[in-house]
Amino acid sequence: MRRWCAILGSSVILEARKPLVELLRTLDGVSQLIARGSPLPAFDYHCPLMSLPLAFRTELNTIPAPQRYISADPDRVAAWQVRLGEKTRPRIGIAWSGDPWNRDRLNRSTGLAAMRALFCEDFEWFSLHNDLTPIDAALLSSLDQPHHFGEEMNFVETAAVIELMDLVISVDTSIAHLAEAMGKPLWILLPFRPDWRWLVDREDSPWYPSARLFKQETRGDWAGVMNRVGQALKSRFEIP
Repeated sequence: MRRWCAILGSSVILEARKPLVELLRTLDGVSQLIARGSPLPAFDYHCPLMSLPLAFRTELNTIPAPQRYISADPDRVAAWQVRLGEKTRPRIGIAWSGDPWNRDRLNRSTGLAAMRALFCEDFEWFSLHNDLTPIDAALLSSLDQPHHFGEEMNFVETAAVIELMDLVISVDTSIAHLAEAMGKPLWILLPFRPDWRWLVDREDSPWYPSARLFKQETRGDWAGVMNRVGQALKSRFEIP
């Protein structure tokens, strides 16, 4: 939508949280990128991002869904490629928990223990988290996988690692949205009653063309979700 504004002749000023500014520099159609809290330049109109669909009168069949609109920094991708070494198995990036300040975090987070059911030697697993709960940190220390890089994983570094993944499996959190913005194959794990944007009775998303949705069939049943994801993994990568 910001690109449409630019095509129509507008100068688009985008205000974003400071941790996102460097990542968003690759966006097309943005004339000026401002970190939240910085002085704003003169402007004629203001619209929150979540209100843009109303302003554009967007309907289900007119949702703009580009395949890719954010790119990882090539130098960081190259550095991570060296660090991760030669790829011998499909690489899967994972995120099992959302923003600790989100009021729906517990409902939409699987926890590492539930996602552990997926870990097998047919794949190489990578945590895309930059912090962990004490419970997850204790469990992770006892596992060979996933690889975890901790506080190194700001949004720019996370994008570079995602670029090297064959698939991202994530709960409904920023990691999922970043992977989709980069056009990476994405599987999103959703609770029985997910956010309204995921709609109902479908495994795809009109916003996210590369995403596949795995929803709980009964409340709290992450085990059932992991079972379906495990079967889908074997099918996708043709593993007996």
